[in-house]
Amino acid sequence: MTGKGFGNIGYLTLSHIIETTSVKSFSFWGNHSWYYRENLESTLTAYIHEESKSIIITTRLPIFVSAMTNQFWTGLVSDILEWNCRRYIVIGGLKEETRLPQSTDWAAFVPTTEWTEQFGHKRSFADKLTMIGPLSSLLMLGTSMKKPVMGLLAYCNLEEDPDASLYALEKIEQIAGIKIPDKKELKLFDFTFLSTGGTQNGDLREEDDSDGYDNYDIDDLL
Repeated sequence: MTGKGFGNIGYLTLSHIIETTSVKSFSFWGNHSWYYRENLESTLTAYIHEESKSIIITTRLPIFVSAMTNQFWTGLVSDILEWNCRRYIVIGGLKEETRLPQSTDWAAFVPTTEWTEQFGHKRSFADKLTMIGPLSSLLMLGTSMKKPVMGLLAYCNLEEDPDASLYALEKIEQIAGIKIPDKKELKLFDFTFLSTGGTQNGDLREEDDSDGYDNYDIDDLL
């Protein structure tokens, strides 16, 4: 799961996965929708990656996490945690200046206690750093609900850092088991058609209020 934050890491990483692997959309949040690669999509879309039994939730537009209210993120995260997935990963970026000088790792891990007990990762995220958006909501609610949640935060230098996103892709492949065929150059969603309104063949569709995941047994997913 991700929104757009520093380095745009989560958005770039998950956009590449959507572009290069076989996924099927099943749940949506937003006030308009469109079709892309045989999938119905909206501003925030959830996909199933059948091979790895993973659910991927990402914004389809580079919308900064603070553009959504805390109430929105808390409500969304509460619903997602009720799915009782085996584990939850949220992807983001960290300014490289926060990286500890003695560290050789280019990503920081932010696990809940339940994640550490089940999967072994220990926190490498430094003290006195703040978090916002879905990362913060997932960690706080995941901790209080005793859910296995981990933040994967790649260190980056730029407001948009493709190299850090490619590193995050390698980590996601290792942790989630999603086989990503190309990790050398990012492939991104071209959303420029949305700037025209996308109404050539009719008005934009209203928000889909249905759960959208009734056909899947969430307990069997990652």
